[in-house]
Amino acid sequence: MKDNCIKPLLISASEAAEMLSMSRSFFYENLSSGRIPLRPIRFGKKTLFSVRDLTKFVEAGCPVDWEKSE
Repeated sequence: MKDNCIKPLLISASEAAEMLSMSRSFFYENLSSGRIPLRPIRFGKKTLFSVRDLTKFVEAGCPVDWEKSE
């Protein structure tokens, strides 16, 4: 059986916060302080975050000095 479930590549701040088990305001607080070093992607008025970058950050143990390696 073919899997027809489409997984998003980009998610909102609320969805990213939910993935990290925190409130949206706490997510933004950590984002602005640099404790969550993700780069927001802006499309018009929407601010989105890469699921891949978020996953890599968590898999690395959420280090404060995390840098993405491509």
